Amino acid sequence: MKMIWRGITAAMLFFAIGAPGWARTEEETWDRCLRLDKVGPLEPDEIIEACRIVLKMDFIPPNVRNDAFNNIGAAYMRLGKTSEGIAAFSEALRKLREMPDVAEVRQLGNYTRRNRARAYFSVKQYGDALRDYDVMANNEAKYHSLRCVAYALYADDFASALPSCQKAIEADKDAGDAYTGWFVVEYRQGKYADVKADCDLAKQKTFLSLEATYVCVLADIRLGNDSKKREALREGLGLMEHGERFNELGMLP
Repeated sequence: MKMIWRGITAAMLFFAIGAPGWARTEEETWDRCLRLDKVGPLEPDEIIEACRIVLKMDFIPPNVRNDAFNNIGAAYMRLGKTSEGIAAFSEALRKLREMPDVAEVRQLGNYTRRNRARAYFSVKQYGDALRDYDVMANNEAKYHSLRCVAYALYADDFASALPSCQKAIEADKDAGDAYTGWFVVEYRQGKYADVKADCDLAKQKTFLSLEATYVCVLADIRLGNDSKKREALREGLGLMEHGERFNELGMLP
């Protein structure tokens, strides 16, 4: 990654020296696509336009091209144009498939697949999203935790969810998402006492994610405890990545 970014810096310096006026326009466009923290909030259409221009520039390294496509996809999602967003993520992955199968490229692919999976989830294309999570988990062990949650919440496939949960926890005892998936499986099977016991154990080992904490408190309410937290739990539902799915499944306080 360092070598790639060093090449970008050199290229930008060359353009700045050779043609100051042209370089300023190019640099501004670059920032509006890739360095949003530098230029401040932009409208989605502005980001899409800037990234389209960046993708036509010469000497664009793979990670920058991937970021540009992902920013286009994210901008389309903000506009509610999910199909266009998925198409941008898919094009990024198509470009990556033209490259050697090395760890760095797989990492770029996993980043993009996670974004595409979220888009698929938003339009209830659960099978497509789960296939992306399968590839991610095969590429990098850390994604077993996300696969675990996905299968527990969206596939009703507890037999596939639990092995991924176990692999994630074995690889990283701080894998908060893995505990979320584990608790969801137990909760959806009506094993509220098991959820409470496992929550108490997990809290001694790691900091639980917001979603995992939600399921813990929800199970406690089902057991007749923590009823005072009911309203706070309802308010927190909209803050969670999978809040809408909890609602769909009736996992409500």
